[in-house]
Amino acid sequence: MAGLENLCMNCMADTGGRSECPNCGFSASSGQQPNALPFRTWLQKRYVVGVARKSNGEGFVYIGYDTVLNIPVELHEFFPQSLCERAEDRKSARVMGGSEIAFDENLASFLNHSREVARIRELSAIVQIYDIFEENHTAYTVSEWDDSITLRYFVERSGGSLSWNEARPLFMPVLSALSTMHSAGVRHLGISPETLRIMKDGKMKLGGFCIPAVRTADTDLPPDLVPGCAAIEQYVMGYQPEECTDVYGFAASLFFALTGTLPQDALKRRTDSRLLIPTTLVRSIPPHVITALANALQVTPDKRTATFERLRAELSASPTVTMTLETPVVAVPSQEPPPSYYPAEQLPPKDRRRGVPAFVWVLVSCVACLIVFTVIGVLWISSGGETGFVNGEPDSSLSASSQAPVSSQAASSAAASSQDPNQIPVPNLVGQEYDTLVSQADQSDYQILPAAQRQFSDTVAEGCIISQTPEYGEGKTMTKGTAIVVVISQGPSVRELPEIANLPLAEASTAVANEGFVPSKVEEYSDTVPMGYAIGYQNANAGDKMPYGSPVVLVISKGPEPSTGVQVIDGSGSSEGDTAAAE
Repeated sequence: MAGLENLCMNCMADTGGRSECPNCGFSASSGQQPNALPFRTWLQKRYVVGVARKSNGEGFVYIGYDTVLNIPVELHEFFPQSLCERAEDRKSARVMGGSEIAFDENLASFLNHSREVARIRELSAIVQIYDIFEENHTAYTVSEWDDSITLRYFVERSGGSLSWNEARPLFMPVLSALSTMHSAGVRHLGISPETLRIMKDGKMKLGGFCIPAVRTADTDLPPDLVPGCAAIEQYVMGYQPEECTDVYGFAASLFFALTGTLPQDALKRRTDSRLLIPTTLVRSIPPHVITALANALQVTPDKRTATFERLRAELSASPTVTMTLETPVVAVPSQEPPPSYYPAEQLPPKDRRRGVPAFVWVLVSCVACLIVFTVIGVLWISSGGETGFVNGEPDSSLSASSQAPVSSQAASSAAASSQDPNQIPVPNLVGQEYDTLVSQADQSDYQILPAAQRQFSDTVAEGCIISQTPEYGEGKTMTKGTAIVVVISQGPSVRELPEIANLPLAEASTAVANEGFVPSKVEEYSDTVPMGYAIGYQNANAGDKMPYGSPVVLVISKGPEPSTGVQVIDGSGSSEGDTAAAE
């Protein structure tokens, strides 16, 4: 390294003094994320801060440089932007008024959780933390930095899905590490194709550890949940995440690796828990793996695979395991080439020409052609040889009436010959409910795939289709088995707060989450609402309109305020109550 002044803030390589990094192309004039530490900030007089790679309710994740070991590192800074802001020095955390208790509690959780993760550093499938310190009125951790790619990108680059033989050596070591990790009392609660990373040596590691407060909806911090990987108990307040919560995230990530898609969001799967797998992939995934995934992706926690040891037994097809499959696995038709496109050795036995010499097929073909030409000649002679042409010119002796049927018949024949049995009209899916169409996929001649992102719509109901590709239109056709990509409505961008008064905490939280809001809670005493039930909203009322995704604070009853039990004693030594009674 020629000098720290030549460090690229994006990859920590030596730029050689260039304004643009020759290794990654990062420009020295690029800016940092808002509220993140400035480039080249020093921590502990040892670590140099680079680009902020990620931020969430917990804080920032930076690439950094360890000037003692001369290696890139990953720096985690506890900086919840909902509770604090940068001080004038652009480095220190300044807690917002009224957030002191919440900040201190979550800071303590950050330090404790980081120490717990650091204690399991012997697990090679877990990203290791090797330094924890406090500075700038907050705290930091230092982890190893490895050049890697996310599991999501790896699967996409590998053709959209992995076979079980390809996925097994990636996932099973991580599964074993997770079992040990939970035995040590450590939870992740954010396992997803983004937090699972593929190293240069082809092995997979789990990173992206955060405090539990950002992995559930029942906290003071904005939740960081991956739809499809987060279990139902992470969305609904009143539930306590357990080992089965991480089992769900791990199984969802394995499901993604094998199919190329994540399961539907857990909130949606409460009413339809089926797992949709294309038929071609169903045949390539071993039955015991499908059963293990279905058990591990049960929506209800008490029905789900409880431990990683149990999941490992089911994925290993242990004969002692009793299958408890309750989640239906639906095979969705996918486009396959007709049998004529398969190599002969892959065709079913009835389609192979086994034991028949080649000259026999040549002879049969010649005889068939001779019969066809003989029939045509007989028909031509019986019709008098009239063709409508004489010496290559149209025969004017044929009347118009006699030519018309011939022309009509030819047109009809031409139309019939142009009809391809593999072509079907493009169906009109706009306005229909996506989930209903997918549930009927086994009865259709096409696939239905969602677009990368859903869109808000004030006119199309949530869950219904806004547009499709290919588009519907009169006379438009497509090949059977074609995948239709649809844009699904997310409903209106502004929603009404539902009525939650006198509902239990779990039901009130679910009602709010179903409308697209992010619930949190505060507790207050109430003489009229039972303990654990909703009183209403903080600074809002049922029926108020708010943007989709807005944080909403639920006021939950703590029951009646307890009596102090203090009696005032008068000078005579008797209580006021006794005096009143005597009077």
